Amino acid sequence: MTATSGAGADRDSRILIRRYHFAMAVPFGIDILTSAVYAAINARPLTLVPLAAGSIVFLLFGVGIGAWRLFRPIELFLEGDGDFAAVEPAITSLPRRSATLVACLYGPLLLIRLLAARYEYNFGVTIEVSAPIDAICSFFVATGFNFVLTFFVVSAYLDRLCSYLFDRHGVNIGAFPGTFRHKIGLAVLFASFAGMILLAGDIASYEGTRLLREASLDLTASVVAAATTYYWISRALTRPIGRLDRGMARVADGDLDVRLPVTSDDEVGRAISGFNQMIDGLAERRYLRDTFGKYVSESVAAQILGDRQRRGRVAASLDEATLMFVDIEGFTTLSETLPPGEVANILNTYLGTVVPAIERHGGVVNSFIGDGLFASFNLPLPIKGHAVAAIRSALEIQKLVGDAAFAAGARLRVRIGINTGPVISLTIGPENRLQHTLLGDAVNVASRVEQLNKRFGSGILATESTVQAAGPGFPCVRLGETDVRGHRGEVVVYRIDPA
Repeated sequence: MTATSGAGADRDSRILIRRYHFAMAVPFGIDILTSAVYAAINARPLTLVPLAAGSIVFLLFGVGIGAWRLFRPIELFLEGDGDFAAVEPAITSLPRRSATLVACLYGPLLLIRLLAARYEYNFGVTIEVSAPIDAICSFFVATGFNFVLTFFVVSAYLDRLCSYLFDRHGVNIGAFPGTFRHKIGLAVLFASFAGMILLAGDIASYEGTRLLREASLDLTASVVAAATTYYWISRALTRPIGRLDRGMARVADGDLDVRLPVTSDDEVGRAISGFNQMIDGLAERRYLRDTFGKYVSESVAAQILGDRQRRGRVAASLDEATLMFVDIEGFTTLSETLPPGEVANILNTYLGTVVPAIERHGGVVNSFIGDGLFASFNLPLPIKGHAVAAIRSALEIQKLVGDAAFAAGARLRVRIGINTGPVISLTIGPENRLQHTLLGDAVNVASRVEQLNKRFGSGILATESTVQAAGPGFPCVRLGETDVRGHRGEVVVYRIDPA
């Protein structure tokens, strides 16, 4: 970490610490604002002095010290001291513990106000005494409001804190003791009944002008409280959902590099954690397919990985396919005259030319055999017109290799043999060493036909079964019948010429 980045991290950490204390001050700021409204409605501006003084004292000493103790383990981690697993419980429980702290301090503050008004101990300022029922209702509603408000204010702060920890330290919370249902229920119950309880207390306690004034004050306070609570609830609960929605949209566009911070300890947090695990699995699957595709055809790799029930095996099948063997003419002699590094360079350039030409026409490279290779069309991946595809691929390979420039000024010429017939596609080998292969007489014939190019001095030979399956459209010359070692009967071969 550079000095600049280290200084930036320290600054960001200090800002996060201050924001937590600001979040804890929100309920007391609202309390002072409410006190000011109370003083204005009752035309007693001096009552704001003792009310605000009580809030400030409890804020500075009570909440300040309590919040410092609650946040201290997290602060130490932000400063680079401690293990995330040890501090994680303090992070996930921060909204609940902070709300409990504020409620435990605000309750006594409100009780002191009520008792001070009743015993006329108000710093020389006259404050109206509340009726017992109204006082009890106000006590529970105000304490409950501060608990709910603090819970969601700190939950919104937790979203920012966890995002920072994820971006800066690469950590995410993995414990989910909370429930989204309970959080929503807490907010809905308070919003539904707080105003009703205050109004009921007013009706049971007052009448006439006092009732109208108290009811107006309580209704105004209820509306402001509902709006304030809604704002913080929306920030605390909807931001993680919106982030998850945007992450899913990126994945739908093919971006598997997206990872999301887990910022809540409930079902939403668990869903985001599962989202990250899902993306890790998809990325690993893509990596396996890409890596596996370097050893077998990527399309075959995708097929194997897509069917877990077969445990890495391609389904055995019997079907007609067109087989193609490709070899470099005179490569053994060439390799004996060149250094090994140049031989490897030539082979890699050659295969980098041939393999894409096969795959462009729907073929699958089954294996490399020295400087040659074996490819198939229609197995294991079905394609229409497989004989046509094989001939077109052969003609393209012949042209590309003939035009290519290789290391040491080497010029290469390929020999290609093509045959069409029934083939068995299967996976062989023990569980820890599998290989996909094609078996059948048609494979043997294709291999022998490639070698017949030496006899006929040709570049591409195809059997009659391939020419008939491909149909007209390719210049070819019938060379006659010939025997093929390992095959019963004669085989008619054709020379395929460039168009």
